[in-house]
Amino acid sequence: MTGNQKRLLEEIVLAVARLPDAPVRDIVRGNHMLAITSARTGLCTRMERHGQHVREEAPPVPESARELSSFLVAPPPNFPDAVSYAMAAINSLLPVPERMVPLKAQDLIRKQGEGKNVAVIGHFSFVEKMGGEFRNLWVLEIHPRPGDLPAEAAAELLPLADLVALTATTLLNGTCANILGLIHREAFTIMLGPSTPFVPCLFDWGINALAGCHVVNASLAASCVREGRPFKHLRGVEPLIWTCETNSIPTR
Repeated sequence: MTGNQKRLLEEIVLAVARLPDAPVRDIVRGNHMLAITSARTGLCTRMERHGQHVREEAPPVPESARELSSFLVAPPPNFPDAVSYAMAAINSLLPVPERMVPLKAQDLIRKQGEGKNVAVIGHFSFVEKMGGEFRNLWVLEIHPRPGDLPAEAAAELLPLADLVALTATTLLNGTCANILGLIHREAFTIMLGPSTPFVPCLFDWGINALAGCHVVNASLAASCVREGRPFKHLRGVEPLIWTCETNSIPTR
């Protein structure tokens, strides 16, 4: 982990430390997702076992959601997915900000990126339906699929992008701070995905919009997680976008 990445994660954990703590009341594990309930239900993508059909013993976790959130910066050894547990706990403590817009990330990308150079960090299924409305569309992936570009192309392409959409899993795999350092200041930057934490400190790092979600039906969402569904097939969640005040979100 680089120094900047550690500082970024520390700021996220500090933002949660200022909130009232809550006990961890439930943890639901799936092949793709984790759902943790404390003050509310928070989600996170599983990093270590994403999509794998495995039998696992539930690791012991702190009773305090705030204590569990600290694993984002200092994950204990021999705890697979510790950072994913931590981010789900963070999202379970964070309140839903005011002035949220019920909008999908792909709709914001289309509006803000029309006719421009667009870079997407991480492979999202909706990207396969995009491209014609942009000048260029670059999809960068650590494990590229057909049509994707390797993550190493970021240093060359991100400075040329007018809009950058990066998955929130970059917070978990140690790459977020480096990626943000490659984006030019005038670019519109979106963090997206179910792991996205609604913390204002991310705006200070150059992110313009946080495209995450709110669990509106915890039991329904938990059952989908338990069944092993990926996020795009989860029910009981609402997509939400929070933007810094200097930017407006087009809803049409």
